[in-house]
Amino acid sequence: MEYIVETSAGRFDTRLTGSGDVTFVLDHGMMSNRHQWGWLRTELLKRGRVFEYSRLGYGRSSRGKSKRLFSHQADELADVLRMLRVEGPYVFIGHSLGAYISLASGRLFADETRGIVLLDPSHPDVDAALPNWYERTQEEWNRFLYFLSHVRPIAWMIPDRLGKKMFSVLPEADQLPMWRHFAAPGHWRGTLDEWQSVEENNQLILSLLEDVTQPVLVLSASNWAGGMPESWLNPALTEQINAAHAAFADSLPNGMYHVIADTNHYTIAGFSHEAAERITDLIGTTWDLPIQTQR
Repeated sequence: MEYIVETSAGRFDTRLTGSGDVTFVLDHGMMSNRHQWGWLRTELLKRGRVFEYSRLGYGRSSRGKSKRLFSHQADELADVLRMLRVEGPYVFIGHSLGAYISLASGRLFADETRGIVLLDPSHPDVDAALPNWYERTQEEWNRFLYFLSHVRPIAWMIPDRLGKKMFSVLPEADQLPMWRHFAAPGHWRGTLDEWQSVEENNQLILSLLEDVTQPVLVLSASNWAGGMPESWLNPALTEQINAAHAAFADSLPNGMYHVIADTNHYTIAGFSHEAAERITDLIGTTWDLPIQTQR
């Protein structure tokens, strides 16, 4: 069931599906929206219910009113969960920047959180491993698309039938909404809002880690760039990011680290059915969440 939730912070685009003894709460990465979770949602529904939402600035959600610090975003998520009466126990799952929000949410719901899963997460050491030009180029590209979308909407230049092909690896039902939200002018404004807080979030996360006492799975992609130019210019990039993720897990009171085979930064988070199966099996084994019998 899809819900539009109005809070004092803004309007949230959400979806709650399935049933079971645990609720998986999914937090997407930067430059994305809730439709990225297609295949992972499909697999998680076999073991519990799934709550997805688009953060403020993405999808059909409104623009955030406050600075996009992960602590604020975790508070916003908590308000939405309470308003919809989405009860725990929870497993918070965050991809990339969303990992920070999942960690903060685990602290906010300490007594109701079974565990936390970080999919190729952000971390200051991960940023340090990236080429110096990477983040500058990404932010400027986002800025260009934001201004371009106000001159000629991206959806006007690229018809839906072509745009959805960009997301053809997702389940059919997620391809078109993923594209339409990606092409909306507000999407790029939301992305820029988050870019402005990246450095501050990277510093703030370090002070949070020792307070996260629940089991945390840190899952790293086996080929971070997946053939993008970063891997051509820095062949050791994935090795450096994997090492940063392993150290991230070690810095947590109850962290565990795994590399997910045949994944990159995106396919690890809902864009690959095979990866979703492997990740869900690992989650099920870690927290003793068996596949539910059909009712």
